[in-house]
This record gives sequence, structure tokens and C-alpha cells, in this order.
Amino acid sequence: MTNKTLPLVLALAICTVMSGLIAMQLTAVFAMGNATQAGNQSGNQNQSSAAKTSTSPTTSGPTVIISPGSSSPSNAKFFDPPKLTVSKGTTVTWKNGDSTMHTVTSGSAQGGESGTVFDSSYLTGGKTFQWTPNSTGTFDYYCTLHPYMKGQVVVN
Repeated sequence: MTNKTLPLVLALAICTVMSGLIAMQLTAVFAMGNATQAGNQSGNQNQSSAAKTSTSPTTSGPTVIISPGSSSPSNAKFFDPPKLTVSKGTTVTWKNGDSTMHTVTSGSAQGGESGTVFDSSYLTGGKTFQWTPNSTGTFDYYCTLHPYMKGQVVVN
């Protein structure tokens, strides 16, 4: 090897090592993201303690569909149904029927209480999120990625 080619060979070797490290980091990031999505299959890991600990028996309840095309503000529907009334202890399921990522987050974008009661995190197409209320009241929710998407659960 000549003195002129040695720096080029070293630069190539460094680039190869760096690209391998970047690929390993990206793999780890995507693996963590998939673990978060798997958590959404069975429920919310970020619920308030009141929502996690229910002394009432739970029953399976209705499913709210995130409508296809909901990422567009001109879509006819966002959450279907947009308002839902359930009994305390009834599990509500949201399913992302859209191809775009969404969230189901308690509160409102303007209210300052965003996600304090429940938060699905990111739901990719086809994923579900469940919440079982253990107190009565009216719970507004929205999508943090598309704040014009709003819904409401009334718990009796």
C-alpha cells in the first residue's frame, strides 16, 4: 500500500464501522417502538392510578373506530361513534381503522389536562387501546397528532 492510498483505506474502514453502529442503534430504536405498540394491545401503561385500580368488576364493552381518512380535517368522521355512554367498569376499546398513526388521549389540546386520565400512545393502523373507567363523569378525548379529532365518553 502506498502512502497515498492508506488514508483512503482508513476512511473507508471508519465509514464501514460507523454505518454498522448506526444500523445497530436504529434496530434498537425500532425494537423499542414495537414493544410500546405491543403494550397498547392489552391496555394503557400511562393510565392514572385511579384508572388502573378498579374495585368494580369490569365488563367488555363497545369499540370506537378511528375512521379511515381521519388524518384529513375534511373527513366526514373521526371517531365512530364520536360520543359514547357506558357504565362504570365497562371496558372501552378504540381501534385504529386508518392507515395513519393516531392517539387516543384524554382531555383536549387547549385544556392543559392532556393525557392525565388515559393515553394510548401512538397507535398504528389496526392497533387497539383499551380503557376501563372506575369513576363516573364526562371524559373528552382527542388525537394529539390531529387535534381536530375529538370524542367523548360519558360514564354513568
